[in-house]
Amino acid sequence: MTTVFLLAAAAAMCVLLACWGAALLSSGEKISASAVPATDKSSKDDLFILDAIAERLGAPFARPMMDLLAPWRTKIRKRIDAAGRPNGMTVESYSRRLAGYIVLFGGLSLLLILSGRLLYGLLVLVGCLQSEFVLYGKRQARQDEIQRSMPDFLDVLAVTVSAGLSFRLALARVCETIPGALSEEFTVALRQMELGTPRREAFQDLRERNNSEAVNQFVTALLQAEELGAPLGQALIDISNDMRRESAQWARRKAQKANPKITGVTMATAMPGLILVVLTALIYGSGVGAAGGLIGN
Repeated sequence: MTTVFLLAAAAAMCVLLACWGAALLSSGEKISASAVPATDKSSKDDLFILDAIAERLGAPFARPMMDLLAPWRTKIRKRIDAAGRPNGMTVESYSRRLAGYIVLFGGLSLLLILSGRLLYGLLVLVGCLQSEFVLYGKRQARQDEIQRSMPDFLDVLAVTVSAGLSFRLALARVCETIPGALSEEFTVALRQMELGTPRREAFQDLRERNNSEAVNQFVTALLQAEELGAPLGQALIDISNDMRRESAQWARRKAQKANPKITGVTMATAMPGLILVVLTALIYGSGVGAAGGLIGN
């Protein structure tokens, strides 16, 4: 009975992880609805089915959960912004979804613990952090996209500024031409400046929203060039060249980190089959199979 339950739990976990992976691959990246024009398509259209269930379950507990998370509200908002506000997520929807996952996985964990399966109950309890796992994956993918697209974005921006457009107008034109996470972040900065935020403060907010070395270097170099009175077009070209060298080094570091992961996955998938083949050869080579000791009559 224990073996059957273990296999069923493993199969359910595999299905859950597969659905989660499919959702991460197919879902788009969004930013605050207050920063970009609204589109006809609702942000709930591509909501993961498990997230939708969790939001329904957590709706009655959203207000107590928000009060409980009040000391960490600023940090949660920063994590959501760094992830690009997936599916239009806000602190309120995050609290509602977290409460729903606690009800869903916490209830299942409690049932397993009461039935005497403490280990399985504790493993299922990890599912309460589903929202954090999603935010972490989205944040990493978004920052990687920003890191890759920064050199090309700055090249086009430098050419546009050199053509005679002002920096703000050139930045808006490039954001329309090159869509993506980086363009969305610069669009937020442009909307802040349109609402009266000084350019320095808007770009400092851009740096704080993103845990990206490329964004940090760009904002630092741009503000320094502004303070020193350097020509903006030439400064953008110099920053772009530096960003391209940094991007090449970043790609090499990513490739070096990927090799151990690939090796680990390969060993994890190939080792069980290899051990099974070796054990089968040893069993049949020792005559156990021929004597009927393994299958019996």
